[in-house]
Amino acid sequence: MLSDLIGNVNTLSVYIHIPFCKKKCYYCDFVSYEEGSVENYINALSKEIELYGDYLKRGIRTLYIGGGTPSYINEHYIEQLVKKLEKYLILEEFTIEVNPDSFDRQKAQFYKEIGVSRLSIGIQSFDNEVLKKAGRSHDSAQALKAYNVAREYFENVNVDFIIGLPGESWSSIEEIVKFIRENHPPHISVYLLEIHEGTILSNFYKKIPEESYNRYEVLLDFLKSEGYERYEISNFALDKNYSKHNLVYWANLDYIGLGLSSGGHIGNLRYNNVSDFETYYSMLKHDKFPRSYENENTLEREVLESIFMMLRTKWGIDRKLLPILPGFEKVIELLKKKYDFFDGQKLNEMGMDFSSIFFTNLLEIWEDFYEI
Repeated sequence: MLSDLIGNVNTLSVYIHIPFCKKKCYYCDFVSYEEGSVENYINALSKEIELYGDYLKRGIRTLYIGGGTPSYINEHYIEQLVKKLEKYLILEEFTIEVNPDSFDRQKAQFYKEIGVSRLSIGIQSFDNEVLKKAGRSHDSAQALKAYNVAREYFENVNVDFIIGLPGESWSSIEEIVKFIRENHPPHISVYLLEIHEGTILSNFYKKIPEESYNRYEVLLDFLKSEGYERYEISNFALDKNYSKHNLVYWANLDYIGLGLSSGGHIGNLRYNNVSDFETYYSMLKHDKFPRSYENENTLEREVLESIFMMLRTKWGIDRKLLPILPGFEKVIELLKKKYDFFDGQKLNEMGMDFSSIFFTNLLEIWEDFYEI
């Protein structure tokens, strides 16, 4: 059960968004920029941290610095942020994302010294042609070198792969399989490409080939044969090396998002930050939370969001983490009768593969039942 893995639900998790990249990948729809003052942004983040001081007193048990490319900016900026949060830290896990072309032994040593316990490396593919067509700024040799350096310093390392990128072939999958078989990373994230409007990729790549779905399934079968546990739709772990930070998301517990476009969840409040530097700086200058959206969930909406997140995991719905909601079990029974891959608590492997269809129907049934 998720509740058995979470621990103290009264503490917080914190995500910090670093929106800077050497080069924006063609498929990327995250808020990231190739230009901008890193110093100004870090100073603004420090101000935002101060605004959340009363919340942060609960203690930060997991910290995740993502992007963008956190490893692209100078180490002393990361250190500045950690020092700003230092008095609140009771860390069980501290993750930072890195790209192979901006990560080396010096950075690994530094991250280790400031308390990082987990690295996430954006490899995406070991096929150089695929990497080039995806706009990645590294090649397969750099990716392997970065991984080897990471494992010298950190026991828990995640690697990201994306299936369905332009130029992909069966040999692309074979390279990933070879890497996994030879190295057995503690944690792997595998994503099926999504093409988002407004990205460079969407201008010339409208639909991923049907064959990519087959490659995706073959890779997932391989991971299972190698002992990887699919504990979430896109995440696979060896020896229970779960992402503790992401478990907080999937349990729909409290976390604070700091920086451009970051989202947060505190109590029943759900919010998202603004996505441009000018507005972000201006709001913080006037001591305002730099949010573009905030909503106080009703009980029905809060439970719905929890179910959505929990059903992404192998454990499914954990009733210990849910408030009592009249009629809840009736809705669950309706879904159970309709879908063979849902047993009333969790989705099986097939259900995970068809989760988007299930979630769409869940939303329709829920909104109709509770008239929201």
